[in-house]
Amino acid sequence: MKHAFSAVIISCLGFFACTPNNVVIDSNIVKMMDSAGMQGTFALMENGTEQFTIANLSRYKDSSYAPLNTFFIVPTLIALDKGYINHKQDKWVSPDSTIFYTALIEKIGRTDLLKTIDSIHYGSGIVSANLDKFWRDNSLTITPDEQLGLIKKLYFNELSFQKHAQAFYRKMIVKEDNANYKLSYILSSDTNANNAAWVVGYVEENKHPYFFVLNTNALKSDSLDKKNVQLLKQILLQQGFLKGLR
Repeated sequence: MKHAFSAVIISCLGFFACTPNNVVIDSNIVKMMDSAGMQGTFALMENGTEQFTIANLSRYKDSSYAPLNTFFIVPTLIALDKGYINHKQDKWVSPDSTIFYTALIEKIGRTDLLKTIDSIHYGSGIVSANLDKFWRDNSLTITPDEQLGLIKKLYFNELSFQKHAQAFYRKMIVKEDNANYKLSYILSSDTNANNAAWVVGYVEENKHPYFFVLNTNALKSDSLDKKNVQLLKQILLQQGFLKGLR
């Protein structure tokens, strides 16, 4: 007999200590993905208890994928650290342009990129001499678990960047902020990579953070960003969020 929720035995995840008591598998989330024409994994971690809710555990912890444009967190934080981006202004709107970030990556250079990737333990693989596609051609890959760990460290200023750089980046990724909740995330998709998509971030209710990662492949290539955000919010609502009640 199949249950929607079940505890699983697991030794550890990449960034967090896990026990049989703090991981819950929710098969209802997989059904939501199926209904949306997607396959993938989702994980949510409540910060205070380190309780995980996960759909598709093996993909979450064992499989790594090209980070796509979610990788741009790395050059952006380097740029904020080095003053290439002015963090003293009230708001800086991140250009939705791969050309902008490719130029920024070239400005930073491969050596500094490699040092930073190593210092923050970002994924695994090769940053090729050709700096215009390594984050999307599978030469550099990252697991959903590592993505969740990265966003949690960013939230608590635990990455190897100045605190002001991390604080400013957090402002950059706020998508919704109202009386009930604040929703922040990094989003990227690629129709040329099996319709892959990432949504990595956190939701805050009553000033308490819950970290999440959504990693999917869609059957259809149309409106990937929009559909993944819709799926994310559907899952969060199912988990009791976005109402100011958590």
